[in-house]
Amino acid sequence: MREYEIPFVGIKIGVHNYNFEVNGEFFKHFEESPIAECDVNVRLEFDKKETLFVLNFFIDGKVNVECDRCLAPFQKDIFGDFVCYVKFAENPDEIPENDEIIYISRDESHIDVSQLVYEYIILCVPVQRMGCTTPGKDEKCNQEVLKHLFAQLQPEPENEKPDPRWDGLKKLKKN
Repeated sequence: MREYEIPFVGIKIGVHNYNFEVNGEFFKHFEESPIAECDVNVRLEFDKKETLFVLNFFIDGKVNVECDRCLAPFQKDIFGDFVCYVKFAENPDEIPENDEIIYISRDESHIDVSQLVYEYIILCVPVQRMGCTTPGKDEKCNQEVLKHLFAQLQPEPENEKPDPRWDGLKKLKKN
């Protein structure tokens, strides 16, 4: 995935723009990815400064997910903005990991942003995925699955005798 490697040696100080078109092929490189198909545009503003880099990611597109209610596949619009800082360090492997700061060696000439793109797209996908457009209406949901689920939730008719411990309370209710 060389297209996600940004060569920062030799570029001028300032903002440089990169665009990445991410599809299902991208996610095949990551084991157990929750996304198989998508059409996402990732715009990266790479701000090179003297002592660090500021990476601004702007994500916009659609991912194919399953509805949490009926498991029907549907496309979900996603968007998000993320910032990551890249700093130089003598021993980057010895520095504790941080979600917003990446440390690299001064010997490096490229920075691979594929892992960041993957993580940021995953973060854009909502935790609760409902395929229905209107709350309370199941227009897009698989009606057969919903009928089966609701049938499972219905209480079964009680053929048992009422609990005699409640008889005393029933007398109070009548008075």
